[in-house]
Amino acid sequence: MSSVARPLLVVLAALSLGACASIPYARTYEPQGIAQPADRSAERAALNAKVYDAVVRYTEKLFYKPDFGGVPFVAEAQARRAEAVAQPTSDGLHVELTELLDLLDDDHTVTLSPLERERYYELQRTGQTTGYGFTVTPRGDDRFVATVVPGSAAEAAGVTPGWRIETVSGLSVLLAVPPVVGRTDTLVFLDDAGERHSVDLPGVTMPVRPRFVAERKDGNIAYIRFDDFDATRYNQFYDEMETFADNPPAGLIIDLRTNGGGILTIAGQVMGWLFAERQDYTVVKGRFIDTRYNIQAASQPYLGPVVMLIGPGTGSAAELLSGVAQEKGRATIVGLRSRGAVTGTRPIELPDGGLLRVGTIVMTTPEGRNLEGVGVTPDIEVPDDWAARRAGRDPTLEAGMAAIQAAIAQAAANASPQAVAGSVSDGSDLS
Repeated sequence: MSSVARPLLVVLAALSLGACASIPYARTYEPQGIAQPADRSAERAALNAKVYDAVVRYTEKLFYKPDFGGVPFVAEAQARRAEAVAQPTSDGLHVELTELLDLLDDDHTVTLSPLERERYYELQRTGQTTGYGFTVTPRGDDRFVATVVPGSAAEAAGVTPGWRIETVSGLSVLLAVPPVVGRTDTLVFLDDAGERHSVDLPGVTMPVRPRFVAERKDGNIAYIRFDDFDATRYNQFYDEMETFADNPPAGLIIDLRTNGGGILTIAGQVMGWLFAERQDYTVVKGRFIDTRYNIQAASQPYLGPVVMLIGPGTGSAAELLSGVAQEKGRATIVGLRSRGAVTGTRPIELPDGGLLRVGTIVMTTPEGRNLEGVGVTPDIEVPDDWAARRAGRDPTLEAGMAAIQAAIAQAAANASPQAVAGSVSDGSDLS
């Protein structure tokens, strides 16, 4: 696969906030290596104050809802400041910041502690991360075990796909600090029958599954799964779509169930492969921008039947792509309702080496449908079936295969000579 950047197919200007050019936006998620003061020290408290005040200041200045959605954010920030500054550790400070920003009810407005940022960069750079021997899938604010690593301590302890994670070392799963290799934490799970299981698990280095997969399934159906809208994944997608010119599939399934979003322009480039003509793509609204964007079609787009798989792990640009494809009648959407987190963010460096992400814009579909807090509702809903998943089946993919086969059959029927003759003989308007 070539590493050369692909030609841009999207008529999208880079999003910018010209009035705020002095803000120190991060250019990379690479950790900055800023030294951390000793826990419980005066230096720790002073740094906490700098970080807290920076988070509040930039959120006040940039958050896309000037009224903070009706939340008294400024007053809450003032009331919570002393408790946050007094936290003895970096993790404690960022727990306080998480609780403060959670008042805004915007999944994109968050902080990453220095350790969380380091873990994110580790995943992007090495394809490995630190975990407890299992992967996680979201359901709203809940987190469930999705898969368990064979041979792990989690498997030995009986941790099972479908168990809900209640707490990690006494903190709710949304406030839990990241695992550390060699440190053992106590996790409390709730199983299908409502029984709790308290399990001590060590932090371990875990390889993650490939973030892009492309294969042909039975019936010459192409299946593509990618987990990010970034340059690497788009280059892989581009290469795969180019093969369709010489070997077109009967149908295409795009799996977005574990795609949390990414770069808006790249999501638009992906959409450009599914249309023969230029299309409206999104309307971007915020304090400093209110613009309609469109995309150009690829030179050799795929125009056959398309199914997109979505779920609670589908977020941001992935929701926009599936929502617009649904709105335009270009794809059948299969699975569970998506996350409902469709805002654009700016990353900002924090004094402790952490990162603040502030939601600065909201993106609607061309017809003005706001997916933020709502999500994309599938055309074909497939409820959770953890028993099937534990047995190695994928009910959502099975439903997607059935849907694409039905679409292929319908397309063949519409293209048959009998269908064409019937459309002419029954008095259709041909003007």
